[in-house]
Amino acid sequence: MPNEIESTPELGANQFKSARFNQELPTASTTTVRQKSTSEQQAHNVIVHPRLRPVPYKPQDIYSQAQPQPYVSMTHSNTTFYQVEDLPVNRRGFKYKLSRPSPVFQSNHYATTDLAPFEACISLFDRSTGVLFSRDCKTITTAQGWRSARANVGIRQGSYYFECKIVNANANADSANADSNANDSAHVRIGLAKREASLEAPVGYDGYGYGLRDIDGYLVFTSRRKNVCIEGGFTTGDVVGFLVELPSLKEQKLQLERYVEEKRSEMPADYRVKRRKTKKKTEAVEDNVRFNEYDNIVRDQIPTKSKGALYYDQFEYTRTKTMDHLLNPVTVFGEKAIIEMDDKTKNIPVIAGSKIRVFKNGKECTAIENLYAFLPTNIEDVDEINLEANVKQSSNPNYRNTDDNTLGYYPMLSVFGKGAVTLNAGPEFDFPPSDDATVKPLSDRYEEQVIEEWFWDILDEVEAQYLDSFDEIS
Repeated sequence: MPNEIESTPELGANQFKSARFNQELPTASTTTVRQKSTSEQQAHNVIVHPRLRPVPYKPQDIYSQAQPQPYVSMTHSNTTFYQVEDLPVNRRGFKYKLSRPSPVFQSNHYATTDLAPFEACISLFDRSTGVLFSRDCKTITTAQGWRSARANVGIRQGSYYFECKIVNANANADSANADSNANDSAHVRIGLAKREASLEAPVGYDGYGYGLRDIDGYLVFTSRRKNVCIEGGFTTGDVVGFLVELPSLKEQKLQLERYVEEKRSEMPADYRVKRRKTKKKTEAVEDNVRFNEYDNIVRDQIPTKSKGALYYDQFEYTRTKTMDHLLNPVTVFGEKAIIEMDDKTKNIPVIAGSKIRVFKNGKECTAIENLYAFLPTNIEDVDEINLEANVKQSSNPNYRNTDDNTLGYYPMLSVFGKGAVTLNAGPEFDFPPSDDATVKPLSDRYEEQVIEEWFWDILDEVEAQYLDSFDEIS
């Protein structure tokens, strides 16, 4: 059933050109077409909003495209590391992935594809530009301060296992002097993080990720040491395994529904009366609910071309005020900064039953439990109890609190001063997990993600063709 909110077919190409560039008044024939389209929309119970159809590709685009070529940047720890120019990286509220022409798609024209090596590895799009990578995109390093990269696959539900092999980390170095003595120290932090986590800082810097320090094995969250997960930390040659356990998406959504009802019951009695005055805001929240009611995935993908290669330009998830407050619980009044004592964590939903089990060289260590939720909750900004929508795209406020199928937890690796670490997504591991049949190697997640992308490409095309039909002239 078409989603009347997401559906955004275009005005006919000639109509758009006339109205946008020549500023001409609509002709009688154009008016007739629009009237016919409106009546058909009413008959089909669907609302069609104007959109710009993607620019058709050129015949030469169908053939192999020129891809940015990596070049050697440095060699250390018996590994050659590369850098690449002219490849867009995720930042400033936007993210990118490779696209390709699709002759079978008559409305959207393009489909999703990927870069080599076509397996679970470090994403060249989802990394700091200061991160250098091996040829197989599994090992990273940097010659700078803390820089991070996420894997190209995220975990949304189920149980998945992966390993991080420490290639170069000087766990005996003084971390307090690390920033000023980069040549004498090499450090690694590893863990998992959501889309909003900063790539210009180590994992665990903010409230969007959980990181482990090499020096002492402490769990780091919001730049604060919490508890020791790995006794003695880890150093060069160690292998740290992560077994991520998340409930099904269905169960996660049921948990969020209960959370929303609980928070709404805490709202002031006159809250609903006051909010009726802001009709636009209320409608936006209702739209969010309708977006997610049938597990809809909202992907705003704009095909662009750069240096001969085709990419999808998408909106990225960005930080929220509540999560920023966890990192810096200070309110500024003029020249005074006051530390707030109110516990903001009570207004952040968690995934009950979620867990990250940590292993060092095959031995299980302390687990990380009850991870913060990543799915949207459809909650308005409520100043009285400091609630806000937990999933936002600051560059695309009309589509806040929606899921584009990238929400989840991603393996995140952070390096400092020639620290180096390798991501092993399997299926072969140095220290395999137990024989539990429900545990999958992270490598399986890549194959699942490819199928998901293709499924949503097809669904988007079917919807676009259906809605484009309302503007066709019989």
